[in-house]
Amino acid sequence: MEWWIEKDVDHLTEKFGILNAFELASELNINVQFNNLGSVIYGYNNNSHRIPMIIINSEIDERTQEGVCFHEIFHLRHHKGFNTQFFAVNTNSLLSDHNENEANKFMLAMLRDEYGWSKQEDVLDFLDFFKLPHELASLL
Repeated sequence: MEWWIEKDVDHLTEKFGILNAFELASELNINVQFNNLGSVIYGYNNNSHRIPMIIINSEIDERTQEGVCFHEIFHLRHHKGFNTQFFAVNTNSLLSDHNENEANKFMLAMLRDEYGWSKQEDVLDFLDFFKLPHELASLL
């Protein structure tokens, strides 16, 4: 993982403690909303009148929603103006875009810290726990 992503994870956990994604969003003054986004989109972010906002699919599993929230927090903090739908089902590869790759690494690191996952545990079990695609295993 890139050193600066690990440094960002360390910075956030030192500043706020280990929080779940929704508590972290609140601490960062990011508005999180849940809407039915169908079966294709997990979530996305935008800014409305300079207020950062994350919209998460209300139809996906709660653990997956937390991962999506971490993913979108990273985009709002580091990819200003970058707006894409997270985990669009029709996407050929979740790892094809550099910005998505970075946000996925951040998401996995934050989930790892929050849930106390260690490298000794099975990576696919970790991804299954959050109902995340196995394609992300290469990032752990």
